[in-house]
Amino acid sequence: MAFKLGSNRGNKDKKLNFNGTSDNMVSGVRVEFADLPEGTMGECHREGVIYISNDIEKDSEDYNRVLQHEMKHMTHFKLGRVDYDDETLTFDGVTYPRKDGYILYEGEWYEEGDVDLPWEFKD
Repeated sequence: MAFKLGSNRGNKDKKLNFNGTSDNMVSGVRVEFADLPEGTMGECHREGVIYISNDIEKDSEDYNRVLQHEMKHMTHFKLGRVDYDDETLTFDGVTYPRKDGYILYEGEWYEEGDVDLPWEFKD
């Protein structure tokens, strides 16, 4: 398959659908709405599920932005760059302790999702 810059084909309405198999599938990943902690817009789980806050309207600009962000994390899971359990997060082969929503990185505890963590994205 070829990719050409400037092509008029593709996602003209800017909705992220990626040929999912149902209304809650995007590119083979299940996407569900859920009650998430205050301030959390989305979560990606290694089991292949992305949760988006119930406070976000489907197909809105925020929905698309959160989905794009969480899909980057899903790609990291699928490539084996990141993994986690209840007590640790491993990124590029280095394991970091996790506790109560925080991750110990370079001697400092960061809140999960902090953009200063190397596996997070500044988008």
